[in-house]
Amino acid sequence: MHTAHRLLGAVALTGASLGLTGCLPAEPFPGRQGSQVLNDSVTALRGASTFTVSGTASKDGVTTQVNLSISSTGECRGTTSAQRGGALDVVRTRDHTFIRSDEASILALTKDMPEDEASRAREELTGRWMRMENTAPSVKGLTALCDRDGLLREIYSVPYAEKGALTKIDGQEAVTINTTQGVFHVATKGEPFLLKVTTSGPNPIDLTFTGINQPVQVDVPADKDVYDADDNG
Repeated sequence: MHTAHRLLGAVALTGASLGLTGCLPAEPFPGRQGSQVLNDSVTALRGASTFTVSGTASKDGVTTQVNLSISSTGECRGTTSAQRGGALDVVRTRDHTFIRSDEASILALTKDMPEDEASRAREELTGRWMRMENTAPSVKGLTALCDRDGLLREIYSVPYAEKGALTKIDGQEAVTINTTQGVFHVATKGEPFLLKVTTSGPNPIDLTFTGINQPVQVDVPADKDVYDADDNG
């Protein structure tokens, strides 16, 4: 009888030990250093057919709020708004970029023009889309965040990256990657997609990546609503 009790006790202790062990969180991406995990996350996101980027990005002291859906084939749509006021609707196809300014943005764009030019510009642009060739120099600045590869290029090979705590980003479990340039969050389930990046410095960004591999519908504006910037209509 005593032997049976000892056996039952041993089984109970073993079960308790297993139960406690099962509660301990497993290390995310075992055997992979933080820099490797970060590079893997950029590669995975670059390989996605689509994703949506939202948040803020700063350049030369100007902060822009963005919400853009981007496809691997170059299409892009969404909105941007800068500190100077107003918002822009953006639609980019493989050949053209369409920009539509709201009233506040048009006023900001034309405030330094002579009144006759400003009045004409406001009449031409209000409620209409401005169409430009994607090769136009002015387009690159307006739609820099639509450039998927350019957006992700600077994140690749960030030095001194270390894995940190687990957290949740938009309901997804993610591991924190701490670097000298900022904090990154990488999905731990399924593909190791980059989910969020926050950096400091002269051009800080705070961007979240969602809608990964979800279809992006890019509707080209009707010709009657389009103003061709190249030939001034």
